[in-house]
Amino acid sequence: MSKIYMLHGFMGTSKTHFSNQLNFLEKENYEVILLDLPGHGSSEKVAVDDYFEDAVNWVITKIKEQGKGYIIGLSLGASIAVHIALREPNILSGIMLTGYSPFIPDELKSVMEKQYHHFLHIEQNDENVARHFKELHGDKWFDTLQKVLYSQTFHYPSLFETDLRDLKVPTLVLNGSNQQHEIDSVHYIKTHNSMVEVGLIPQAGHTANIDQPDIYNNMMSEFLRNN
Repeated sequence: MSKIYMLHGFMGTSKTHFSNQLNFLEKENYEVILLDLPGHGSSEKVAVDDYFEDAVNWVITKIKEQGKGYIIGLSLGASIAVHIALREPNILSGIMLTGYSPFIPDELKSVMEKQYHHFLHIEQNDENVARHFKELHGDKWFDTLQKVLYSQTFHYPSLFETDLRDLKVPTLVLNGSNQQHEIDSVHYIKTHNSMVEVGLIPQAGHTANIDQPDIYNNMMSEFLRNN
């Protein structure tokens, strides 16, 4: 039975961000392993200042302990997945990335900084979201939020042409079609590595697996069967 490691996005958990995929994958007889990233959900590991590097190494350790498999990653989880594929290709059967951009284009950097300040004051800006974060992650939620936000806003783990050419693990990038930078990301990745399979899911945003689960699940299933 093939293993699939699920890596969620910012301030989510693998159970909440992949709720529309779990039953589907289990019915197809995959062993689904839900990993809550450091500082998130039920993870026993707290967030540290060098968040991204620490999270990559933590996931690598988990996979080496539990065995080779696929990673399905959303947003932050997608970034972690592709960096693992570049560093430790032999522990992976393939990766599937959603809501992924290899770098932040210049025109979006100011948007990212506005988002950074919005979330830093989320208790004032949106009490319901803050309450949801606390319910999911417990008292550590704000410490995690600060560390992940800073890492992803000011030290985004960018990949460029030479990095993408080095990607040898079977890869599917499935972004939503609603946001231009995610369309551009798919084009950029395919241009610099023709072996990567790519797709755009119509009427879907950053979380395409949540917005259009049926389309996403069918494409996911096809990729897993063929790789």
